[in-house]
Amino acid sequence: MAEKMSEVFEMYDVRLDHIGRGRGAMLLQTDKGVRQIRATTAGEKRLQAEYDFKEHMYLAGFPYIDRLVKNVEDELITYDRYGNPFVMRMFFDGREMGVSNKNEIMLAVDNLVALHRAGRTVWQEVDRDMQIREKNDVKRRNREMKRVHNYIAKQSPKREFESLFMQAFPYFYEQGLNCEQAEAGTAGKSEHMGYCHGTYNHHSVLVCGTADARYIATINFEKYHIGNQLQDLYYFIRKTVEKNGYAFALLTAILERYQQGIPLQQMDVAYICGLYRYPEKFYKLSNQYMNGSKTRISPKMVEKLNRIMEEEEKKQTLLEKLSSYNISKK
Repeated sequence: MAEKMSEVFEMYDVRLDHIGRGRGAMLLQTDKGVRQIRATTAGEKRLQAEYDFKEHMYLAGFPYIDRLVKNVEDELITYDRYGNPFVMRMFFDGREMGVSNKNEIMLAVDNLVALHRAGRTVWQEVDRDMQIREKNDVKRRNREMKRVHNYIAKQSPKREFESLFMQAFPYFYEQGLNCEQAEAGTAGKSEHMGYCHGTYNHHSVLVCGTADARYIATINFEKYHIGNQLQDLYYFIRKTVEKNGYAFALLTAILERYQQGIPLQQMDVAYICGLYRYPEKFYKLSNQYMNGSKTRISPKMVEKLNRIMEEEEKKQTLLEKLSSYNISKK
């Protein structure tokens, strides 16, 4: 593989010391630090926007970010001998955040604060004319869920997953409709507008350095956008708290740590709670069914649906506590 990629490597002004493998990419140890080479499907315009965004974030004081590297011809895309496009990004010696390690979780929250501060600065000072994108399109997702329901309703006979889906649908769909009503009229009214990561979780957070001098690097900005930055905080809370048994103490610790850097109001807690009420996992599973093979439904689909229903009580207990949580006293 390294031999086939030699022409790509030669297009960058670095000296290779070692070549390794990462998640769907090649990791290069070079004389200028760690670099990542990855195949890309993005066009030049999209990559140029990413390049500009990350350079501005770097200048705004957010240095540990996987910035794009231009080749010796000052281009973002490099093609191999077969015409396949690749991009190089700056990378880091580190590992993913330990999802059960509270100290590392708090470091990741501090890093999110830094990301949001820089993201707000870049939006306000550089890209104020850029369009705000509300990523959380509840109305559209509810339509998609209903479309899957209508499709399954016509199937006869129904297999195990389809029968379970029809039983569970009214409960989860009602949740979706309630969230749609609650969301109406809130778009763009938050003080937390700025650049968002889009998928900020333990896969996007690298713990680097030594025990005496640790730092966090941030990667995987494929879904970055301008919007309500509390969506990032909600996403991190949901992914982290659920992997820790829906621990409410961890949820409040994350909120309190975030508030040390960026003030939160009671309405912000209500907003996060509202995002969390949406039946995200049920929606994603319905999409997975619709986009997958209908001739054979994987047994894992049934397992996932059963797990969603089993965990629902824990989720609702957590949300009940969150809805009465008073952030102003912290």
